[in-house]
Amino acid sequence: MQKETKNILAVLSAAFMSFVGILTETSLNVTFPTMMRQFHVSLNTIQWTTTGYLLAIAIIMICSSYLNDRFTAKQLFVVACLGFMVGSVISAVAPSFPVLLLGRLISALGAGLSTPLMFNLVTEIMPRAKWGVYMGIAGLVIAMAPTLGPAFGGVTTFYLNWRWIFVIVTIITLVVFLAGIFVVGQYHQQVKNSFDWLSFIILSAAFITLTVGVNQISSGLGNPLFWLLLVVTAILLGLFVKRAKSSSKKMLDLAVFKQKSFIFGALAYFLLQFNNIGISFVLPNYIQIVGKQSSLIGGLVLLPGSIIAGLLNPYFGSLYDKVGAKLPLYAGGSLMALSCLLFAVLGMNLTSLMIIVIYGLMMLGHRMAFSNTLAESLKMETGALRADATAICQTSQQLAGSLGTTILASIIAAGQKQNNTSYVLATAQGSQAAFWFTLVISLIILVSYFRMFKAENGKTAL
Repeated sequence: MQKETKNILAVLSAAFMSFVGILTETSLNVTFPTMMRQFHVSLNTIQWTTTGYLLAIAIIMICSSYLNDRFTAKQLFVVACLGFMVGSVISAVAPSFPVLLLGRLISALGAGLSTPLMFNLVTEIMPRAKWGVYMGIAGLVIAMAPTLGPAFGGVTTFYLNWRWIFVIVTIITLVVFLAGIFVVGQYHQQVKNSFDWLSFIILSAAFITLTVGVNQISSGLGNPLFWLLLVVTAILLGLFVKRAKSSSKKMLDLAVFKQKSFIFGALAYFLLQFNNIGISFVLPNYIQIVGKQSSLIGGLVLLPGSIIAGLLNPYFGSLYDKVGAKLPLYAGGSLMALSCLLFAVLGMNLTSLMIIVIYGLMMLGHRMAFSNTLAESLKMETGALRADATAICQTSQQLAGSLGTTILASIIAAGQKQNNTSYVLATAQGSQAAFWFTLVISLIILVSYFRMFKAENGKTAL
């Protein structure tokens, strides 16, 4: 087997491992109404199967730069596959919500290791001139997961039951494991640095308090626990930064933030995923609760536009290589803003056809901008800092998904509490408020792009 072919297969193996991780994340959103009835929990509780999963992934990804130095790509790939399969089996047989949540947290090991592994492989073993293409190809594999996830979850739940979601992804992971173990290898000398466990614990605690804190929005902004947890988060982040500057142990090198362009690029990357995961959580529940459709329809409605946008992902990568970042980033960000505006304006009376068209528009914008935002952000970093930049971006991506789900679920829950007469009407009102919030996020993304390009042109560093 030629070296280039083997390298491509190695990247694809890590990508397919990421694929199954994201597939379960997005497919479960469709099953929430069913699981709420089975486990007798609220929407704000059941969403922790996604929020907790994404939060665990973010915590694991904190270490990805250190793990990339300390272990071989093959070792990380093996642990990712085994962890995901064990967690999926636990979730498949879970007799209660806490056991299901435990299985999801164990499964997070797979996605938490495989996604940064994939991007590190692209930047390490692929030619720089073809980063856009290969990130587009790898991104296509990952993009198909949220594309197929809602339909997969809806069909599986409708014809079988939600437990079969975990059975099927376990089988897929086993196939990926058996194929990938022969092509994923060792690509650089391993460095046995000391790991900064204290910094890891501090930052993990900050992520947890932040996520739990924003979940309190459902009780209103006057909730003292909300502000207390935000203050604790700020203190923990301050301690982490202070320790990172003085510690000689390896975890994350904050020198990546000396580049202003990276800061704004990473912020846009974070917010793109915030909107993507948050809206993909809202819509299936809106379709079933407000539209009174089945889980099958709830999943299939998101499929057409997502497939078209996902298939165009490699083209958007090649467009980045040919004309640069401004066109795909500004165009993608603008399309996302337009779609969020349409969702917000029409939020009380969305039909299935409206959702198909508007969500397809949103996915087109997201795919156009997402991978290219990462490539542009990493471009300004060199050498070992690139792995740290990748770790930060991938961690922030997962944290964004966790916060996007939590915040939008809390906004909907707050709307439901304000209207006690009609659960359907209250859900529609809460969803509309959530859509207005995503529009604000979309506008911040566009401002971030403007500031990023301005910083690049001035070649400024902090």
